[in-house]
Amino acid sequence: MPGPHGPAFALGEKRLIFTLTTGRSGTAWLARALGAFAGVKSLHEPKPTFSSAYRAVLAQPSVAREFWLEHKLPRIARHTQPVYAETSHVACKGFLEALFELGPRPDLIELRREPRAVAASLLALDTIPGRTLAGVKYYLSPWDGPGLRLPLEERAARELSDYQLCYWYCLEMEARARAARERFEPLGARIVEARLERLAASAEAVLALGRELDLPAPTALGRRKLRLLAGRRVNEKPAKKRRELPPPEELERMEAELRRRLAREA
Repeated sequence: MPGPHGPAFALGEKRLIFTLTTGRSGTAWLARALGAFAGVKSLHEPKPTFSSAYRAVLAQPSVAREFWLEHKLPRIARHTQPVYAETSHVACKGFLEALFELGPRPDLIELRREPRAVAASLLALDTIPGRTLAGVKYYLSPWDGPGLRLPLEERAARELSDYQLCYWYCLEMEARARAARERFEPLGARIVEARLERLAASAEAVLALGRELDLPAPTALGRRKLRLLAGRRVNEKPAKKRRELPPPEELERMEAELRRRLAREA
């Protein structure tokens, strides 16, 4: 990547891996699992964090290019391993487009979790898109347009319950993942799908993901780490959960109402 006086850093043949995901979907667990493979530097949310520039990128998308060139890619280039993986859920919210324009063709893991499970986790943590500090800092809301895949008229959006905002966010990110496939696969990106519940069930499921990504086999220590990770939960944040969840029938009612509103807006 050239700077004003020549290359400021060199990625060489280093491979990059990022995620398409909502967050609260197993990103911290996935970072540990990918780190078991030989030659892979795998991190969850290292500095400089995508979240530090996220709101600036939403306001002005061209800022993403500056973030990559001046901050993220030079830091990535310092790592000596041939594969760099980062599982932050913020990278797919306006940053990947600029990376592809700069030339690299990262592999992308579409890390999926059921929308209700993600939305319930966000609600329990009081992380409400567009309404609470963490919700605004890390997540999209219906009034973060333009560019939304599932836009809502502002008055209707502000009438949504906290749970409906969380659920809307999950549906929006699913739509963005589909759009990313349509946009990035023709450009040469490899996109593989993964679900935490399958990966966490056995080390073999993680090894299969590694084969899909053409990663080097894990070391003996890496295989031991994978066995220890199987069935283990990471980043649950039980001490930070502040709210009780409504009963399932109420969640279903709110989800159905939101889907009807989205259908009317489509």
